[in-house]
Amino acid sequence: MSYDFEIAIIGSGPGGQRAAVQAAKLGKKVLLIEADEIGGNCLHLGTVPSKTLREAVLDKSSRNNLASVMKRKSDVISAEAMVVTEQIRRNNIRVVYGRASFVDTHSINVKLKDDSEAIFSAGKFVIATGTRPRRPSEIDFNHPHVFDSDSILEISEIPKTMCIMGAGVVGCEYVSIFAEMGCQVTLVDKRNQLLQGVDREVVDRLTAYMKDKGVKFILGPDAIDPATLQFVCKEEGKVCLRFQEKDYEFDALLYCMGRTGNVESLNLSSIGIQPTSRGLIEVNEHFQTKQEHIYAVGDIIGHPALAASAFAQGRIAAAHAFGLTDQKFPKIFPYGIYTIPEISSVGAEEAELIQAKVPFITGYARYSELARGKIVGDEYGLLKLIFHEETKKLLGAHVIGTSASELIHIAQVAMWFEADVQHLLDFIFNYPTLAEAYKVASLNAYNKFPS
Repeated sequence: MSYDFEIAIIGSGPGGQRAAVQAAKLGKKVLLIEADEIGGNCLHLGTVPSKTLREAVLDKSSRNNLASVMKRKSDVISAEAMVVTEQIRRNNIRVVYGRASFVDTHSINVKLKDDSEAIFSAGKFVIATGTRPRRPSEIDFNHPHVFDSDSILEISEIPKTMCIMGAGVVGCEYVSIFAEMGCQVTLVDKRNQLLQGVDREVVDRLTAYMKDKGVKFILGPDAIDPATLQFVCKEEGKVCLRFQEKDYEFDALLYCMGRTGNVESLNLSSIGIQPTSRGLIEVNEHFQTKQEHIYAVGDIIGHPALAASAFAQGRIAAAHAFGLTDQKFPKIFPYGIYTIPEISSVGAEEAELIQAKVPFITGYARYSELARGKIVGDEYGLLKLIFHEETKKLLGAHVIGTSASELIHIAQVAMWFEADVQHLLDFIFNYPTLAEAYKVASLNAYNKFPS
């Protein structure tokens, strides 16, 4: 059967971009459908702008000048959008702007921006529509001082006080940003700890840093009761909230508790696909949905919900769609959390090794022990390596501090090639560098192994 396109991709974020380019590189006729702007939420509302804000506030000359910070954010977004747009143009990918809705398993209706409609058919599809911040009914998002992680990017002034609800990755990143700008931040979450699933020693260091920046914490199962959330009238310019039977008043509230998949307009029921309660799409190891010719990638499929993983998923899905079945999503890949200080990890954590009864040895290197650590003035930095006690192979690495998300790739490569503690001891690292932490941590672990 003949189709208008060999493959249609819905969404131009990281997953959609890579799927479209990969298919084009294979010589396929590609349609890319984007509801808003090329680059998707990652470029315009998520990863790129929030990380740009982080870098801007680390620059002491601009951290208290919000206009300067926001201009830098806009400049970076514009420059990156040009790069992505040019890449798509160069690969002869047809772009249509509008909202897509499945008509049947091989046809899609697109409501264009001028309210007209067009129907396209394709042999294969990739859904890469991403997610959006969850907005529960008990939170008054019409209040001028109440934000989610999208709307906060347009804030016009630095509030003196702010409540951030949500101690996950997004919440903790914004705690860091606003605390660094001199805002008095209170972090609230029904969980007892920040960043569930992250190495506890690393989280403890982050918590200590936040406390030094004046961050206050309200944590625990009884921290948030939706029935007691209260908002004063908009004219007063304050947000009044009640936590643990105590009233608080803030200049702003940022709600960062969960995200929801962008699936409502897709009419998935017409093609036999049922999203989860969070609006996510279930896929197999090849990123195929229940309809084998329809794939889904990126945040819309849930964990790990990283821009980096979405890039890989999009490429692999498009390759698989056209018979390149040897490409697999890697078991070893890093996580980056752009708090201040930043956090990154790869591989196993202590808790899961203990549960699995795997014997291990840990090695530590504190930035304060490194010449480079002293040069950059990082007192909180730490590299933690975990080795198998018997094979001595590297099982995991966890970093907090300057350049953590860059340093972690050394451990990633080492684990990929099944390096052991002796390999890391034999490496020669430039001096003075933070990478030298690998030698220090490996020596620390080596001395703990049974003789």
